[in-house]
Amino acid sequence: MKIHGKLNLSELVLKNFATFEDQTINFGNGFNTIVGETGSGKSLILDALQMILGSRADKKLVRRDCDFSTIEAIFICNDQEIKDFFNNEGFPFDEDEIIIKRIIYGSGKTKSYLNFQQCSLQILQRFAKRFIDLVGQFENQKLLSEKYQLVLLDNYSKNNTLLESFQSTYKKLLDINTQIETLKTKRENHAQRLDYINFQLDEIEKVNPNTQEELSLLKQKQVIMNLEDRSKFISSVNNIFDDSVGLNNALGSLEKEISSAQSFIDKEIFDTFLTAKELLSDIQYKVSSYEETNIEDINLDDIVEKLDGYQKLKRKFSTDTDGLSRIFEELTQEKKSLTNIEDNLLDLEKQSLLFTEESFKIATALHDTRVKSSKLLSSELTKAIRSLRMNGSTIKIEVAKNTTMTSAGISQINFLAETNPGEGYYKVKDAASGGELSRILLSIRKILSSQDSINIFLFDEIDTGIGGETALKIGEALKGVSNKSQVIAITHLPQIAKFADKLVLVSKKVKASRTYSAVREIEGDGIQDEVIQMNPLN
Repeated sequence: MKIHGKLNLSELVLKNFATFEDQTINFGNGFNTIVGETGSGKSLILDALQMILGSRADKKLVRRDCDFSTIEAIFICNDQEIKDFFNNEGFPFDEDEIIIKRIIYGSGKTKSYLNFQQCSLQILQRFAKRFIDLVGQFENQKLLSEKYQLVLLDNYSKNNTLLESFQSTYKKLLDINTQIETLKTKRENHAQRLDYINFQLDEIEKVNPNTQEELSLLKQKQVIMNLEDRSKFISSVNNIFDDSVGLNNALGSLEKEISSAQSFIDKEIFDTFLTAKELLSDIQYKVSSYEETNIEDINLDDIVEKLDGYQKLKRKFSTDTDGLSRIFEELTQEKKSLTNIEDNLLDLEKQSLLFTEESFKIATALHDTRVKSSKLLSSELTKAIRSLRMNGSTIKIEVAKNTTMTSAGISQINFLAETNPGEGYYKVKDAASGGELSRILLSIRKILSSQDSINIFLFDEIDTGIGGETALKIGEALKGVSNKSQVIAITHLPQIAKFADKLVLVSKKVKASRTYSAVREIEGDGIQDEVIQMNPLN
């Protein structure tokens, strides 16, 4: 599918979703309108799209007598920024297709899949927030947010590079200031902390833990503990060798006998005997040498006390002997850090001053572009809303300079509207009705559609409370937005539907006591024929 934007919704498949049993809806690149009688299922399509974009699912939408329903959407994407977004999130895709699937079970449990991997709703919401815009009564409230108004103004001003530069510098400033506050807190408590560290270091240093030493101490302890058993063993072995009927006397007698028989026995027998006698003699020597082990200088109490010191430290710090060495090093480094806290604070405060000056310099440049662009955008928006039959209405965007910085800079924005000439300017939320808010937001989208990161616009209830010439103007505006981005709008007015590139006609019927919603897609000349029959839809 060839697209004229960066991202298009190509296909939506609904299975066992409320009154839709099994329906595939294909959307076109440009301006798509969803029309149909009240209750036919138009709003269900919007519900499905919202779920694809991460909204909560309602188990009531599972078709009666079905275990679950599925919604699947296929988006076509040819933009590297969007591909990078999915790669960074861990959900890459091939062949330019982004596939999202939601399964809703009758129990209320749901599962979500993105590019054939199970995903969280937060991933879908981040995707939607960045690249798709739903314009309806609830979403119009975004226009009342100062943060959102600044985003719109920055998009219009093409401030991306300047804004990124400011936010990068400002983030470094915040990080430095956080470090300063942390150090100040440490400084306030550092005397107490330093006492604690010195106590811990002294305690570890007294033991001076070393793995090799600990193993040696354990071995010495074992030697002493086995001293009595060893003495009995040596004595028994020596008795076997040396008493009057001992092994040494027996070996001497045996040697005489074998020597006297050398004339008629093999020499090998005599040699083997001599080897065996030598081995037994070596055994006696080695056993006797145990007596020479000097244990007089080894004090068992000292060994046990030192090993107890090891055990207490290991229990206290919940580690082994090697871990004690690491903890000693860490505490030593922290002591050094606390000792140098004043020098570190002074250095960080100098850095903070430099980054404050740099941040304020960039924020001022950003503010100046906003002030300049706000006048131009005010003028363009005023023309745009008047073209949508808000005759005599005027938009005025005021940008004041704050003395303090935030992550958005030093600008304070006021989005004002005068909907009745001569009656004064008020904040948009106080001056505009829901329908007027929709038209203001539509005007903004028309102006910014070529500059915004938004690629798909979903419009719901934008025709509430209007008709006639105003509806025609809104239809023209939606068509204008669709020249750069895909537009999907639900409408009941033929004046809007006539501008569509594709008409999605939703209808319903009752068969065997069950309700079925169905979709018929209309393009080309068939759109005008259908529009004539709408006259208008309910």
